[in-house]
Amino acid sequence: MRQDTEKSLVAVDDLRTFFPVRGKWFGKRYVRAVDGVSMSIDRGKTLALVGESGSGKTTVGRTVLRLIPATGGRVLFDGNDIFSLTGPDIRSLRRRMQIIFQDPVGSLNPRMTVGNIVGEPLKVHRLCDSRRDRRRRVGELLRRVGLEPAHARRYPHEFSGGQRQRIGIARALASSPDFIVCDEPVSALDVSIQAQILNLLDDLQDEFNLTYLFIAHNLAVVEHFADTVAVMYLGRIVEVAGRDDLYANPCHPYTVSLFSAVPHPDPDRKADRVRLKGEVPSPIDPPTGCHFHPRCPLTRKAAANGEAETCQITVQGEAVTVVRKCVEQTPELLPLPDNPDHCHACHFRGT
Repeated sequence: MRQDTEKSLVAVDDLRTFFPVRGKWFGKRYVRAVDGVSMSIDRGKTLALVGESGSGKTTVGRTVLRLIPATGGRVLFDGNDIFSLTGPDIRSLRRRMQIIFQDPVGSLNPRMTVGNIVGEPLKVHRLCDSRRDRRRRVGELLRRVGLEPAHARRYPHEFSGGQRQRIGIARALASSPDFIVCDEPVSALDVSIQAQILNLLDDLQDEFNLTYLFIAHNLAVVEHFADTVAVMYLGRIVEVAGRDDLYANPCHPYTVSLFSAVPHPDPDRKADRVRLKGEVPSPIDPPTGCHFHPRCPLTRKAAANGEAETCQITVQGEAVTVVRKCVEQTPELLPLPDNPDHCHACHFRGT
């Protein structure tokens, strides 16, 4: 995948995050939550990371922020390798990188007032000269996200879910960051409230030139919010393109299946659903080669038509004939021949 590190605020290169697990009989093994992810996010833009639950989206976001230690790879933020920073340097970096959590209830300390929650980054990073200045700044932040300065004296349980998420957004804005990881910020909210939060995030991006990594599984939300979309499957990015390009021409079979599952508002429109066979494999023991090959309709079709050398694999106790190359070789994330900005990782190029 092509990366312009001069234009990009965040550049991720071959990021890997493994979690050790101990088996009773087989010793230490690893959950390969993120397995070789590379991507970049331009300044002032939004990259949406989508995929099924368990594909590694949240782990990518938290590893980029150094909330989770990386196993390998590197992350460049404004040209600096964040994994090599220590002490005051990493403290300064954390001021410029923030996160909005998925759960607006669990992410707020119930024993702290809203004023203390929003004002904590100001205190930690010493961004205000006095308590009075900090109270004034907290009031400004609350007003900017659609709340009242008087709400600073209340506790999180006194607010609705949408209001709590606004408090989380105000806290993320407090340190004047350049980059915010939005970890499914609207998935726990009612549909009517989702639109309000998304509009707020959009307005804040325009006002403060923010850069977003927007993690989501709702493709309908992503279509109206992101500039670029990256699709993850079992720890790897399988396709990435501009939003309009990807929605008009999804190429990877996994992306096609995801889009086919999006409900359409027209009840008379016939649904052309692509149903995948088999379950998502375990990240502890992922398939060799292309991780998607046990469920891929393209490799089964090509094998049935005799288009390439084949082999047999077992999927949920059933023998399945697939293309041998898909089992033995990991496909690279490469651009389409006619579109260098649209990349996908599949041995069936152009199909």
